[in-house]
Amino acid sequence: MELALPPLERQPRGSSVKRCVIIANKGAGSFSTKLLDAACRRLGASGREVEVIACGDFSEITATAAQRGKSEDGPLIIAAGGDGTINAVFSGLAGCQASCAILPLGTANVLAIELGMKSAEAAVERIIAGNLRPLTAGAISNQQKNSRFFLMAGMGFDGRVVRGVTPELKHRLGKGAYILSALRSLASWESGEMEVTVNGTGFSCHSLVVCNAAYYGGQLKLAPGASLFAPSFELIAVTDCSRRGVAALTAAALSGGESRAIRRLTAGEIRIEGFKPVQLDGDNWGDAPVTIVAEPGYLNLIS
Repeated sequence: MELALPPLERQPRGSSVKRCVIIANKGAGSFSTKLLDAACRRLGASGREVEVIACGDFSEITATAAQRGKSEDGPLIIAAGGDGTINAVFSGLAGCQASCAILPLGTANVLAIELGMKSAEAAVERIIAGNLRPLTAGAISNQQKNSRFFLMAGMGFDGRVVRGVTPELKHRLGKGAYILSALRSLASWESGEMEVTVNGTGFSCHSLVVCNAAYYGGQLKLAPGASLFAPSFELIAVTDCSRRGVAALTAAALSGGESRAIRRLTAGEIRIEGFKPVQLDGDNWGDAPVTIVAEPGYLNLIS
């Protein structure tokens, strides 16, 4: 059975994607076998050939995506799980120019919200419609490692909050774990600065969020000008090193307004100097200094 999708200029392997390969993370926060089975039935009823691969950890997810993405017949790769699972699947597809989709079965499902998918059922209908668009990724590196993000990278307060969320805490409190960690980070305030260089210009700030998506955490429209399909990022820098800076950032996200404590700009390459914790797509990553570069057309995503 053949999965008929509209031809895409960037798609390298012929005129259509022949089957769906669902890479599922059954350890994802709100994973539902019932929803996964329903998605498979709906895709099958629409004429798609469906293969499900259940993975147990992120390294296995990444390796499986790399293997399937490089296959000659070019299946549609579907990441089933939360934002961490999606990151692992998409990261494994570097250099493949693969055709991909998501099946949101996680706790926050921020990417699904960014794409306007309110449920797993809605995501399946998008897959059947087959509208592919070239997705931009963010490549981040320091002296120890390099990775990719697809929603955002946060340095400073943002990274510190995510670092304070342990798997146990997240399992017990869900999204509340991030609120608790934020309160703890505010109580034990760190006021150091970092140096940021973009477009040949340098400036200092306390915290920085590099946005590839408009929404933060799925609820706050932090970066209205950002888009998963734009060739560059929207940056929000907190220039006030006191707690007032974080308050200003929160207020701007809630109201869509501006503040003298934050600075907005657009860039496709960013260099950050200074020792600060870093989070990628809601997961602890490591520490700055780092370099971040936009990668337009990283893969083709059903949106």
